[in-house]
Amino acid sequence: MKNSILFLMLFLLGFVGFSQQKVALHHGSEVTIFGGGDPFTDAYNAAVNGDVIYLPGGSLPYPSFIDKSLVIIGAGHYPAATVATNRTVLNGSLTIGENADNLKLEGIEIASTLSFFNNHKVDGVVIKRCRINIIGYGGDGTTPCLNNTIRECVINAYIDFSNAKSLSFSNNIIGGYIVNGTEMGVSNNIFLLNTSSYVFNNVDNSSISNNIVLQQYSGVNYIHASCELSTFSNNIFSGTPNVGSNTFVNNYNNVAMTGLFVNQTSNAFSYADDYHLVNPATYLGTDGIQVGIYGGLFPYKELAIPVNPNIISKTIAPQTNTSGELNIQVQVKAQNN
Repeated sequence: MKNSILFLMLFLLGFVGFSQQKVALHHGSEVTIFGGGDPFTDAYNAAVNGDVIYLPGGSLPYPSFIDKSLVIIGAGHYPAATVATNRTVLNGSLTIGENADNLKLEGIEIASTLSFFNNHKVDGVVIKRCRINIIGYGGDGTTPCLNNTIRECVINAYIDFSNAKSLSFSNNIIGGYIVNGTEMGVSNNIFLLNTSSYVFNNVDNSSISNNIVLQQYSGVNYIHASCELSTFSNNIFSGTPNVGSNTFVNNYNNVAMTGLFVNQTSNAFSYADDYHLVNPATYLGTDGIQVGIYGGLFPYKELAIPVNPNIISKTIAPQTNTSGELNIQVQVKAQNN
């Protein structure tokens, strides 16, 4: 029964173009569908800690401040995986408040900045399979956000971890750099940066492993600056980093980045590119698995499809038949993670 309700809910959310957008609120065994002009905000206002909100594809208005412990899942951000539903896009910034411990965001594109309220402690947040322009943990580190996870995301620009500690950042594709942060795990990411900015700036006491760093700016070494007591292991670098007060172990230095990936056209993320390694067995991480986003504990899921069943296609008849019935055909693929 639960699966039937979930399927019906997802179908309604995928009904974009035929009717107004719908947002589903899942509370215990109950599912409530919200329509109208601002269904996401209405669902958020009705939600309590522990509830799940399912968002439709398309661009929709939204509450700019999330201050509850919720699970919020969109339709995804890859065009190839959202042909039937459209991508879920929030065209603006989103702020997370101090009461949002254990918040989970998945399958959503945030066109501007995802911010954690300045110097507010928010623990256990999981951001997964989203596309975000900038992520900012504002503050001075006196009340840090603990044990947050960011994985399998695309970050267009940069991440500021000023008020984060013990954070896991893995299997992401980053167009820019990381600034600040302490005691973090940074693993199996791809950094596409190609500007005169340091990839790791003021990242201290952290484990930085199994990443691919494409920094190739005018032949100058811009891999790290002001990092102290961090360990860099089994990373691919286009140059040879300065050690400083850090530890460098088993890294792959001076690697030619041309031909490293199956298809990579520029130093900006593209949905058309293929970030699989041409020779994955040549570059192994600390765990004996390939470096980059397809290695580690959480390999990058193809097309970053969120955990909810993926609506592959839908066909809706232009009118009802002689019996007053509307012919609708929907193809759905279940997801196991």
